[in-house]
This record gives sequence, C-alpha cells and structure tokens, in this order.
Amino acid sequence: MQLANLSLLVGGLLIGVPILLHLVMRQQPKRIEFPALRFVRARQVQNQRRLELKHWILLLLRCCIILLLALALARPSVSSASVSSWVMVGILAFGAAIAGIIAAATWTVGASRGLAIGMTGLAVALLIGLGIVTPMALSAGGGGSLGDQEAPVSAVFVFDTSPRLLYQHENQTRLEKAQEMAVWLTGQLPPESEVAVADRRTGASIFAADIGAARQAIQRLEVSAGGESIDRVVSQAIDLADSSEKKRKEIYVFTDLSEPAWKGAAQSDLKRKLADHPDYPLYLIDVSAVDVRNTAVADLQLSADSVSKNSDVLLQVDVAHDGPEASQTLELYLEQPDDTLPIVEDGKLLLPKADRRDRRNLQLADGETMSVQFRLADLPVGVHNGWVSLAAVDGLDADDKRWFTLEVREPWPLLIVESKPGAGRDLINAIAPPAFQESGRAPFAVDVVTPDTLERQELDGYRGVVLIDPGAYTNSVWRKLDAYVERGGGLAIFLGPSATPALAQLNAEEPQKLLPGKLARQWRAGERLWYLEPKDYQHSLLAPFREIGDSVPWRSFPIDRHWSLEDLEPDANVVIPYSDGMPTLIEQRVGEGLVLTFTTSIASDESPAWNNLFTGFDSWPFFVLSNQMARYVVRSGEERLNYFVGERASLLTGPQQAEQTHLLFTPRGGDPQEVIPDRGLILIPFTDQIGTYRLRPLGGGPLLGFSVNLPPFATQLSPLPPEELNEIFGAERYQLAKEQSEIEREQGKARVGREFYSPLILLVALMLAMEFALSQRFYRQEA
Repeated sequence: MQLANLSLLVGGLLIGVPILLHLVMRQQPKRIEFPALRFVRARQVQNQRRLELKHWILLLLRCCIILLLALALARPSVSSASVSSWVMVGILAFGAAIAGIIAAATWTVGASRGLAIGMTGLAVALLIGLGIVTPMALSAGGGGSLGDQEAPVSAVFVFDTSPRLLYQHENQTRLEKAQEMAVWLTGQLPPESEVAVADRRTGASIFAADIGAARQAIQRLEVSAGGESIDRVVSQAIDLADSSEKKRKEIYVFTDLSEPAWKGAAQSDLKRKLADHPDYPLYLIDVSAVDVRNTAVADLQLSADSVSKNSDVLLQVDVAHDGPEASQTLELYLEQPDDTLPIVEDGKLLLPKADRRDRRNLQLADGETMSVQFRLADLPVGVHNGWVSLAAVDGLDADDKRWFTLEVREPWPLLIVESKPGAGRDLINAIAPPAFQESGRAPFAVDVVTPDTLERQELDGYRGVVLIDPGAYTNSVWRKLDAYVERGGGLAIFLGPSATPALAQLNAEEPQKLLPGKLARQWRAGERLWYLEPKDYQHSLLAPFREIGDSVPWRSFPIDRHWSLEDLEPDANVVIPYSDGMPTLIEQRVGEGLVLTFTTSIASDESPAWNNLFTGFDSWPFFVLSNQMARYVVRSGEERLNYFVGERASLLTGPQQAEQTHLLFTPRGGDPQEVIPDRGLILIPFTDQIGTYRLRPLGGGPLLGFSVNLPPFATQLSPLPPEELNEIFGAERYQLAKEQSEIEREQGKARVGREFYSPLILLVALMLAMEFALSQRFYRQEA
C-alpha cells in the first residue's frame, strides 16, 4: 500500500490524548455515610460498572477516530483493482465491528431504547454493505502491484499507422499529432522507465534501449497501407508488457478511433486479455480531427477482371463525402499500351503515358455516398492499367485515387463433346450465343466434336473440355482425358441417358479416375417435386446468386430424372444438392486440374425430358449457372487482377513464358525484382503498397500486371460510438484522453492507484456522530 503523506502517520501518537484524559478525569465514587444496606451497596457497584463501561466505549470511539483520521490524511492507495476491493472489505468489516460492539454495549448499559435501536441498525447496515462487497472482491481475484507515482514503468506505445492518419488538420497530419504527444509522454514517465514502440507494420517486439532510442523510433514512424490490425497489435503489446520485470505496466494506443480502425475488434480476444490483466492501465489517445472535411474514392469494382475482345468493361465507383456540401470532379485515366515500358532510367521509374477517358462532375452532401459508372469499350487485346481520381485536393490524399487492372483476351477455347449431334445446342446458346460469336464478343471459342473423333483430338490447346451425356468411351479416351486434367485442364461431365447402357464401363477403373463415385441408379421423380436446392451460396460458382439467395426460383424448374452416385471420393465436394438430398453438382480436384460432374442431362431435345432447366419459362437461373460452370472449368475466376492490400497475388503467364524470369516493378519504384514462375504461375506474397504492380518478362512477351487498393471505405473518418468501445475493451477498462492535461490526470490516478481517503473520512464522520450521540446521552445520565 502506498501512503501519499507518510509523516502524518505520526499523528497516530495522539491516541494517547484520550487515554490520558480518561485516566486524569475519571470520576471517583463519592463516599456517603449511610446505613450498610446490602441492596444499596449492590446498586452502587452496578452503577460504577456501568459508568466504567460507558467511558471505555467512548475511549474506544475516540481512539478509533484519531487513528482513522491520521490514516485518511496519509492518503493510502493501491494500484490493483483486486487489492482495493479487499481493502474496502477491511474498512467495512472494521466499521461493522465497532458499530456491533457499541450496539451491544448500549443494550448492556441500559441506554435509551431509541439509541440502542439506532446503533443496532447502523451495525446491520454496515454488515449488509460488507456482504455486497465481499463477493465482488472474491470474483476479482487476488494479487496486484502497489501504486507508486515515482516507480519506473514499462510502457508500450501502440500507433495506428494506417493511411487515414495522413489526414491534415491545422497543418498537421494525425500521425504527426500522435508523434508529438508520444514524445511529450516519454518525458512524463518516471526515471528508469522503459518504452516499446509498436505499429501496424512492425507489431510489438522489444523494448527500446533507452528513452532516447524510443523517441527516435517514434519520430521515424511512417504510414503503412498493410500490416496487422490495430487490435492484434494491442494484444501483442500486452504480451510484451508481460515480459517486463517492472511491476507497473502501461499501454498507450494512439489512434483516430475511426470505425475502420477497429472493425472486427469486438470479436477478437482483446477484451478477454484486458480482463486477465486488470493492473495494466490502457490509455486511448484520440488524435482525430474535430472538423472532418474529406472526399474519398471509397470503392471501385469492375464488371470482370478479364473479358474477351470486343466486350465492354463497366467500372462502378463509390465516392463518399464528409463535411459541408461540396463540388468534386471524378476523372478516369487509362494508360496507353507500350510493350517497352516500364523501365528504370537514372533511378526513375518510367511508365506509359495515361489518357483521360472520362470525367464526371459531382455535387456531394455531408455523409453521402454516390455511385458513378464508367464504361470502357474497344480495348485491344492485352493487359490495361488505369485509375480513377478526384481532381480537387482535400485533407486526405491517400483516398483520392484508386487503381485498376483488366485484361482483354481472345475467347477461352472450349471443346464440347456431344453424344449425338445437337445435344449441346442449349449449352452453347447459353455460354457463347451465335450473335456474340459473329461479333467477336463471345467469352468462349467453342469447338464441337463427337466421341469418335475425341481420341484423335489434341486437347492441350483448350482451356476446358465438356462431355455431354457420355456413354461407352474407350479406355484410351478416358486415359487421354485423365492426363489432360492431371496437367491442369478443366473437365465438365453432364450425365444423361447414354450412361444407362454404359453403366458397367463408366464404373470401370479408367472412368472412375475422373468421376467422383460409382453410378448407382437412375431416379425418377414421378409425382414428387424435385429441384436444385443449394444449401448456401458461399462457393464461387454460386457468387451471382448470393445477394438474392432464397429468392432464386429453383422450384420453377423441376427435375424429373437424375443419376445417383455411391462411394463418393473423400475429396469430392457437393456444390449443389437436389431437394431430395442427393448430389446435383460435384467438384473434385484431380492432379493440377478439376472435374465438375452434373448428375442430370442438359442434352437438347431429350425425349422424355429429364428436366426443365433450359426449357422452363424464363430459365435465367440455369443460364447463369451454366456460364459460371463454364468459367469455372476454364479457371477464369483464378485470373484475378485486382487485390486489397496485404492479399497474396497470383498471375498466370503465357505458355512460352511459363519458366521465364520476369521483372517485378512495384508502385514505389526502385530497382525491379526478379521473379521466376512455377509452371506458369507467379505468386507475389507481399502486397503492402497501393498502386499498380507490373511484370515484364525478360526476353520479350506479353506484359502482366495487377493493382492493389485499400479495402472499401478503409479511410472512413467517422468516429466509433462509445458503446462499441465498451464492447471492444470492456466498460471502465480504458481511459480516453485527447489533450495532454487529460493524459496527466489519468496517469496520476493510475500511478497513485485507488485512494481510500473518501471512505476513511466517511468512516471518521460516522464515528464522530456516534461519539457525539453517546457522549451526550452518557454525560447527561451521569449529571
């Protein structure tokens, strides 16, 4: 326990004053000459004992008052919440004990009934308070460090270094404001303290060698687009403080307290960890600006990262605004194709020239988010880079621009194998309509063959193969298909009536390398209603249906017949089941490739019809699903060209560049890095810079690239509601400060700890009232 005024404890020696007064001023019984009657003598002894008991009660009260007053003036305190609870238990227990003794004495000495009842009631009230506080102390646990304002501390400074902290207010960024306050704070720490500096990029690692080194680390802080979430860094800071040998620990978090900074923090274990360390004060230093005025290009989405030639690309841009109503201009830029760039000359990165393709004038209100759509058309084949930016400058430059990359390519080559002529007509009309093929806008270049010619067909030139109603293929055909999939090809199998006479062949060894299980039997619905019934829409195949979910009218397209499979492979994944629970669409990885198996027929002019998937009224659900399946088979979804910061990027090279070294140019420039593909795949694990990354193969070849942006609305500056702070940290588990004076006040409270001056003075006042009431009653009776 810490005592703020240790010398005042000497005042406890004044306890001798009431003892001395008691000895000097105690009354001697008067000797009265009277007949020696036994009754009178007994009465005299009884009165004398009562008088002595009264004086002993008053003596006890006066001694306790002096002791408690001296202790209160010494201002005792502790820094541990658990210890403070037990100290309060002790104070209440002491008060209840004194009140109980006096209550018992008032009944013994024959005091007035009202006085005795009042003292008894006071004792009971203190006992009830003791019963309330004791369980709280037991639940708080035990142990804690002693408060000492001048004792050295282990302080961990945590900085939110996201791009939001570049917001300018009063000619100072929020990061500069945080650095200024942190440097000042290092001067407020007691001598021999130690400081660790942590941010989203480096995390919490070690304590600095001294305060000077800590100040240098603070001044060297820079904004980082990537890194750990701020709640995880705070959790690491607690672990780092645990490793220190100093008894007092303090955590300081410098943040703008905006919503994106703590998104998802309520679901982390930070609140639990803080509850496990009740003696570690947590200070939230709010460095946000008071009057926010900012316009942000909050999000950008492409209709597709990769499109076939002669197709249009739509850009959906969200612009968010905070502050008074303002006008802004949004501009779209696209780089000119140039196979000779980028290069580095004299340490400077040279990029292709960019042309402004479109611009929009916007009128924005406070808190409004406006969606703007741009269209890019007539783009040549190749990779294209561009950006969307605001023309006017505002308080935060980091969110005034968003980059994008898209690829225009030749249609994906797709081979369709028909069991009979025209069987794949409905599928072809869905994925590559003839009108689109004639205009060059079809996403697939479709070739159609029969099973007889499949054995002679070269497959390596195709991105995917589709088998419609396969039957008794030869083993050599199945081996050829298996080798194609093993090398990374995609295969889609639509089972139909031709499987019935070829059931034994399809369940043989070679076909079973590609099929997810053995064909069991053909089922018929009869009077029952069967239809496709996805359980959820998390698979990328079902992404277009996620927003509408259960409102997709699958029941309107009944299934009359389908195949069932048994002994499914362990790695087979049922993407869509029927309403009867049996699998409809099954995905399976085979080697480097994949196989999709659909267990009902899509062959045209099937008699009798197996389903109404293509023939039902307004059959758009299966039209969308068949396009998704075709894209999934050719792996178009894997050609992602736009990422969020921190994500791992992957790119597919051309066949001639599958093992060719590429030069990687990052958005910040500098010397390019050499990257070697792994069987045509380039992985970029670190994307901590926002902007466009470019790859140029050594020796020539098509340029590659991708863009990295902040997550949508990552620079939103709206403050976090107070109730969410309680959800993240726990109520009364943190101290919020914005100015230096608030930090000093909260520091003082924490370092001195919890003081017991108030409850001790209250107890002194209570005992003074008891002493006054008893002395008035006792002395009046003596008189």
